[in-house]
Amino acid sequence: MSNEQTSFLRRIARHSSLVTAVIACMMVASCGFQLRGAGSYEFKSVHVQAPTSAALGGPSAPVVPDVVEGLLRSGITVKPKIEEADFSIRFLQVTFDKRVLSLSGSGRAREFELEYRILYEFVDARQKTWGQPGEITIRRDFSYSESQALAKEAEERQLIRDMQQDAASQILRRLLSVKRPA
Repeated sequence: MSNEQTSFLRRIARHSSLVTAVIACMMVASCGFQLRGAGSYEFKSVHVQAPTSAALGGPSAPVVPDVVEGLLRSGITVKPKIEEADFSIRFLQVTFDKRVLSLSGSGRAREFELEYRILYEFVDARQKTWGQPGEITIRRDFSYSESQALAKEAEERQLIRDMQQDAASQILRRLLSVKRPA
């Protein structure tokens, strides 16, 4: 094959992949597909009641500020009193647990499981529940090595923070389906 023929075939191949991509985009657009976008909440204001237990720092439970921040970003007003809000997110319990999964030959922990658990409910000022109480349990496994102690401790802190953010995101998604009780 000559150099000119090879160049021509390459141009056709390049253009055919472009044409294929354009056709695929047109097919997706013509079938009515569209991204879901941001959801809308059925309420305008909320009160956030932090856990009273000291299981994970009580009112300073890390998931609470993440939920409040997410609500504020969505345009929801966070009220200091339940009587002023449409309803309240009541965190009943926020706990963190770390368990040993496996041991090394010398009897030292080699693998751990982290568990972050949140119990919550949505209630209004008259103590009427908005939907069912919820529970979120998030687990992560990670290995530990004494030779990499600092790195593994940093990894553990990052896993815990990711678990807290994941829990807050799940609560915010569940709030999208909350309906005012009849």
